Amino acid sequence: MVNYWILKGWSLVLLGILPIPAGVAIALQGWFWRQDSAAFLENLRQTEGRIVRFTPLAGALRIDVEYTDENGVLFQKPFVVDEAQEPELRAAGKISMVHDSREPRRAEVGHVVSVSNTFLAETAVLAAGLLVMLAGFCYVAKCARQVIQTDRLFRYGQIVETEVRDAAMAPGKETGRFTYAFRGSNGRWFEGKSPELPSAKLKAWPVGRTVLAVYDPMDPRRTEADIFGVLAGRRRDLPQTA
Repeated sequence: MVNYWILKGWSLVLLGILPIPAGVAIALQGWFWRQDSAAFLENLRQTEGRIVRFTPLAGALRIDVEYTDENGVLFQKPFVVDEAQEPELRAAGKISMVHDSREPRRAEVGHVVSVSNTFLAETAVLAAGLLVMLAGFCYVAKCARQVIQTDRLFRYGQIVETEVRDAAMAPGKETGRFTYAFRGSNGRWFEGKSPELPSAKLKAWPVGRTVLAVYDPMDPRRTEADIFGVLAGRRRDLPQTA
């Protein structure tokens, strides 16, 4: 049934296979960031730093801030802020900040709330990665379910010999389908469609060409055309073709 996987083409790759490792990478990055922020939140201390120097940058402002830890040890660290804050900061001469009690050199401008918001944002990154990964798994599972159902039809479905009735390309795509009709076990007529085929493959199935198909006797709407000759290797009850 490899050919039926191949027919999924780029949709399987882009919507199923690639999102799985991409989601894992995003989730891991979010998890590491979240763990780091969680440790920072657990050990942070809030303080006020004294601004000792202003240095204009291109479109921004660098401030050098002095602050002390719980033991009174003095530290200095530069921060880059919005240049629009310069008048306010010059007037105050100080700025609110937080630092890690385990490693006081690790400090950030802002309050506990801003650090909590960062933690929530990193949690969102983790959740987004998990959702992307889950979406990839779901799409691959959906494709696998379709292929498994097709495989079961070829193994246990009712075989009919019919012919291609119509073939058409999908609007704006280089792929298309052909249709066929068959009489089900209840005597009613049903229409089936081939999988979506590349244009070169679709041309191999012109109108009037004989095609073998299988359907579920309990639900004749579930049908599949044997475009890859699967039945020849699996069934002995093939109809004799002219």
